[in-house]
Amino acid sequence: MFAENNQKTIALSIAIPTYRRHQLLMDTLDSVVSQRPGFDFEVLVLDNECSLDLKTRVESFAQSITVPLRYLSVEAIGLHNGRNTGAQLSSGDIIVYIDDDVIAPQGWLENICQPFLDPAVGGVGGRTLPRWESPPPNWVKALEPSFFSLLDLGSETRAMTESELPYGCNMAFRRDLVVKLGGFPPDGVGGGWIEWRRGDGETGFARKVKQAGHVIMYSAEGWLYHRIPLSRQSFKFIRHRAMKSAVSGSYTKARQHNLSRSELLKDTFSNTKGLIKATIAWVVYSLCPRQARVDREIELVFYSVSLLYTLRLIVDQSLRQWVSQNSYSVIGSTSQMES
Repeated sequence: MFAENNQKTIALSIAIPTYRRHQLLMDTLDSVVSQRPGFDFEVLVLDNECSLDLKTRVESFAQSITVPLRYLSVEAIGLHNGRNTGAQLSSGDIIVYIDDDVIAPQGWLENICQPFLDPAVGGVGGRTLPRWESPPPNWVKALEPSFFSLLDLGSETRAMTESELPYGCNMAFRRDLVVKLGGFPPDGVGGGWIEWRRGDGETGFARKVKQAGHVIMYSAEGWLYHRIPLSRQSFKFIRHRAMKSAVSGSYTKARQHNLSRSELLKDTFSNTKGLIKATIAWVVYSLCPRQARVDREIELVFYSVSLLYTLRLIVDQSLRQWVSQNSYSVIGSTSQMES
């Protein structure tokens, strides 16, 4: 609990969705429960694998610490289904979301919560720095930080601008806003090489928070490390991220236009033009070194998937119904353990 305006006390919860990354999660938990913020907090592990082995490991770990720790199995696959479950079942007024592959330095928790002392603040995005498993090649270092969910807006804590949005590996929101605004649109639901039922996640939710009149702060002091393994320093990973970005962007545009068929047709035409240009550029750069052609390859993937998604929206009524939902805040928990 910490004091707001020296009067009201606020309960705090940390929610960590996880899926098949047991040791990374345990490293994350170790850095989180080592925090000494001067107020009480609880930790929720939201397991999409529903692993008995992980539950046992978390339960054993919980017995060795004083921080309240709960294990929750979440059957509904998807990172944001875990986040929504965390919002529904946590006890905190503030809910801090992190990924299962981060390392939080001492002072992180207190600093990322500090902006909530201002009642106008609805959310906070913390500075997120990379911890590379091995030094990245030049073509990886030249990529947009968003490919690795990295956020560095400088050394000053300030309000985020309209175009600046937090990443889910290091963010916090008032819990009542998560519930009231319908939660996070899920991601990765439906499988396949394109995740058709994928929303715009934390970025879409953050936009709703801003539209509701709340401030989202950038916390330079509430920083942590995001671990980036060697497997993510590959074009296979970057291509998959570009596909996800294309689906999420098309989802956002479709909702903004209320799924208007005429607007979807305009988007189809625009994506077709973009794909033609991207294809020509890809051919021109195809014999160049990877660093010179990677942006062209990303554009080719982005416009290809955007076009396919928009066409599917036009013909698939079930997908249109899913996209038009007002709320995705569904509890997916089947069991839990509390220390």
